[in-house]
Amino acid sequence: MNRLWAITALSLLFLAGCSDSASKGPMDGESVYKESCIACHGTDLKGAIGPPVLDMKSKYSEEELLKIVSEGVGEMPGELIPKEEAQLVTKWLMEK
Repeated sequence: MNRLWAITALSLLFLAGCSDSASKGPMDGESVYKESCIACHGTDLKGAIGPPVLDMKSKYSEEELLKIVSEGVGEMPGELIPKEEAQLVTKWLMEK
């Protein structure tokens, strides 16, 4: 019986550690980029398998970029990140 309680308690601790909100903490645009965008757009924003995302302010309005981030374009699928994170990374990219 004690063994069952120990296994149950360890399982609950493991599951609590896997929670999204517990592991992410407060997000900002740079954090969202590093977590969700860096693989395709590169550590230096100069592109990898996806295009570069430098100087987006000269190419798009904030609303246009948010639409791209949220809905996707070309090979980039939409809805990769929640709306709140899309807004954060869009604002961050507009400053780069």
